[in-house]
Amino acid sequence: MELFFLLTLVYLVSITLGNLLEKIRIPWLFAPLFLGLFLGVINFSFQNLKNAEAFEFIANLGMLFLLFMIGFELEVKEILKLGRFIFLAMFFIILLDAALGSVVIHFIGGVDWLIAIICALSFATVGEAVLAPILDEFKLLATRFGAIIVGIGTLDDIFEVFTILLATSFIGIKKSGPDPFMVMLSLSFLFFMTFAMIKFKKVERKLMKTPDIEHLFIVSLFILFFFLLIGRYAESEAIGALLAGIGVRNFIPREALKGTEEGLRLVVYGLLAPLFFLWVGMSVRLDIVFNSPLLTLSIFLVSVIAKISASILAGFGKLSLKESLLLGTGLSVRFSTGLVVAQLLLKGGIIQDDLFSALVAASALSTIFVPIIFGFLVKRWRDVIDHCCEF
Repeated sequence: MELFFLLTLVYLVSITLGNLLEKIRIPWLFAPLFLGLFLGVINFSFQNLKNAEAFEFIANLGMLFLLFMIGFELEVKEILKLGRFIFLAMFFIILLDAALGSVVIHFIGGVDWLIAIICALSFATVGEAVLAPILDEFKLLATRFGAIIVGIGTLDDIFEVFTILLATSFIGIKKSGPDPFMVMLSLSFLFFMTFAMIKFKKVERKLMKTPDIEHLFIVSLFILFFFLLIGRYAESEAIGALLAGIGVRNFIPREALKGTEEGLRLVVYGLLAPLFFLWVGMSVRLDIVFNSPLLTLSIFLVSVIAKISASILAGFGKLSLKESLLLGTGLSVRFSTGLVVAQLLLKGGIIQDDLFSALVAASALSTIFVPIIFGFLVKRWRDVIDHCCEF
């Protein structure tokens, strides 16, 4: 009874609070996250469900489907077409943010360097899903400035994938039990299957001259769960979900890609993602954040300062100071990938409640405040953006 009531509540909050959040440029998916935080604060009777087997299973499934969509939406060919300036700026901005962030997490969070680097990398990436609606609202998507900021946000998907692979591999190393031979065999098979799906997609097109969306949707789910099954042998379901998304996108005929993607997004973002974000929120210990806010504020502020500083240095001679400040501010927003990595590390016992809570709280701060500040600066410096220089 409690579980069904909780499911009713999470979707109700996603509709009502989610609409309000979108009006202030915060993604509606943060509504169930805030609900989870609220349930944790009041210690509501639902709090014990976060450890319940059924709830944890569907929430974990939501995380795996999100990883699947991250892989599915990764367009390597389009990324490689981006300009040289965007490549160099992205690497410089992400690496500086990750370097400074890892120092903060290591010394203040008190964790090993490798864990600090993984956490910093996951939260150095950009939530372009948050930025795109803001840029569209101000008619900036078609401008050079919009191309730069979206290009960097898109290109850093490579870092997101690398961070997920690194985190999953580290979790597998830390855990004892799996047969090393089976681990290597299952991972090798996953990468081989992904490569095969990309390489032999023309064969699939010949077999299916008139693609049926429903059929392709079922095929996509079959591939996902098959990859999860193989990944289970290596304690690497996350890698399986990610590679399944990459493989499915390149396997599906281009003419049926849009319809299949719409169906998958409905399932992932409409059904399962709210449960994952609720799970994340219920896992946060806000009492730790309030009693010791230094780590949360340090992660948030250092990331913003690093992004702005790196944007100024990367844009020297290419962008004006105001353009660089706008770029760094916009790139400071984060979204789901960092939360997925943090939840993976928490579930794997790699990080503890204090660091996990600080990472989620810092992400929430960036998602709330950065879009508001960015929108204000865009309005104030619109004339500067309209005359954005060549890169």
